[in-house]
Amino acid sequence: MSYFLKNIAIEGLWDCYKIVWDGIYEDVNILVGINGSGKSTLLNILEAYYTGNKKLLKNSFGNLVISGMPKPEECYPMKCIRTFDIPSPDKRSAASPLMQELNDAVYDLQKGPSFFGYRMKILDYPEREKEIQEHINVFFETVNTLFADTSKQIRVERNQMFFEQKGKRIELEDLSSGEKQMLLGLITALLMEKKPAILLMDEPEISLHLSWQRQLVDVLRRMSPNCQLIITTHSPSIFSKGWGDKAVYMEELLKPVKE
Repeated sequence: MSYFLKNIAIEGLWDCYKIVWDGIYEDVNILVGINGSGKSTLLNILEAYYTGNKKLLKNSFGNLVISGMPKPEECYPMKCIRTFDIPSPDKRSAASPLMQELNDAVYDLQKGPSFFGYRMKILDYPEREKEIQEHINVFFETVNTLFADTSKQIRVERNQMFFEQKGKRIELEDLSSGEKQMLLGLITALLMEKKPAILLMDEPEISLHLSWQRQLVDVLRRMSPNCQLIITTHSPSIFSKGWGDKAVYMEELLKPVKE
């Protein structure tokens, strides 16, 4: 049996703090705090713990005592999105971390049944044809609605994903940082195929303009309604569209350890 995160207890953080987070929601959680408050550190710990990266936990965070959470093998699949674009002056150099993440996500679509291979999946599971097709349609509709202000429309031809803007082809690497970030989030949610999963996002507002910040939670929930979202932010816009009751403040979770 698999589980969402419900409670988190971490002791020994920076040798003098502990984090206690009870009552984590199964749908949406928005962790609010100023830069340096520890919210990104918490996401890094969660990802390292649930990917079994004990070396990273030890080297980066010291002797932590983690309790109150399901074991990695008992937890729903977890994905963390925390990269942002780093402009490169040399076009021949390696892709930015965000572009690499986006390329990886598109590759997962190409080799998996969720999108490019959905016709094959329909052949394998004819009873799910309508469900699979509707999921693909929601992705297209959501992306095109979000990108409508710049007249961009998503296209897929010969297993290649790109955008078209007034007759001109736009490659993924030519999108803005915010566009890449939003597309990455939507593809990640699409890959979850409406199954229970956990998605961590670290400060997505760094790249997103205000309108997309306000829509982010809604569009991710539309694509992946059974996903547990944990988003860190210092922007009120992320939770301004009816998600204020899901906001938790890092200062309330981070406590000094008494001598």
